[in-house]
Amino acid sequence: MAKDVNTMCMDMACVILAGGRSTRMGRDKATAAFCGGTLIKRVYDTVKDVFSEILVISSLHDTIDGVDAPIVKDVVPLQSPMVGIATGLMHSQRPGVFAVACDMPFLSVDAIRYVLAQAGNEDITIPKIGGYYEPLHAIYRRTCLAPFLRLIDLNLLKVAGVFPYVTAKAVDDHPCFHAGDFLVFSNINTLEALEMIETGGPR
Repeated sequence: MAKDVNTMCMDMACVILAGGRSTRMGRDKATAAFCGGTLIKRVYDTVKDVFSEILVISSLHDTIDGVDAPIVKDVVPLQSPMVGIATGLMHSQRPGVFAVACDMPFLSVDAIRYVLAQAGNEDITIPKIGGYYEPLHAIYRRTCLAPFLRLIDLNLLKVAGVFPYVTAKAVDDHPCFHAGDFLVFSNINTLEALEMIETGGPR
């Protein structure tokens, strides 16, 4: 049974994953300029309207301008969302985390709160759109930590690999997941895409 969304906001921390290598962009994604700030500041300014505890997971940064949140180093030196989520679960003071990436400029408060509102007692609550899961717009409870760490130890780093060992609830498509021609889960992989979105994409 889904819980009250305000209760879920109190039960969850938000973890922003910002430790990727950004090889396709050729520079650090998190601090790439975007709409008068940076990509990660855009994400941070959105999630701080929902969560009172926010952690940035990164082994690349010590401080980030405009982001007033603790920066936590990855628990192991592997470039993987699973490692970032596990690190967030280890350091958060809450029973679970809501994981997002630093390069998701279309994040919205409404979409985040919608996913929170769908959560029950499952270990993971995750959108599934067009047959694909969205692991970086999802809830992970602390019960995911032990299986995550076992998989990391085996170098099995796909988030979906944890599904056989936990309970998961898929959240179906909803209008709040759409921002014009983009999904709120859309991330930025190239400087050209970043420029296109900044000049012509939805605000």
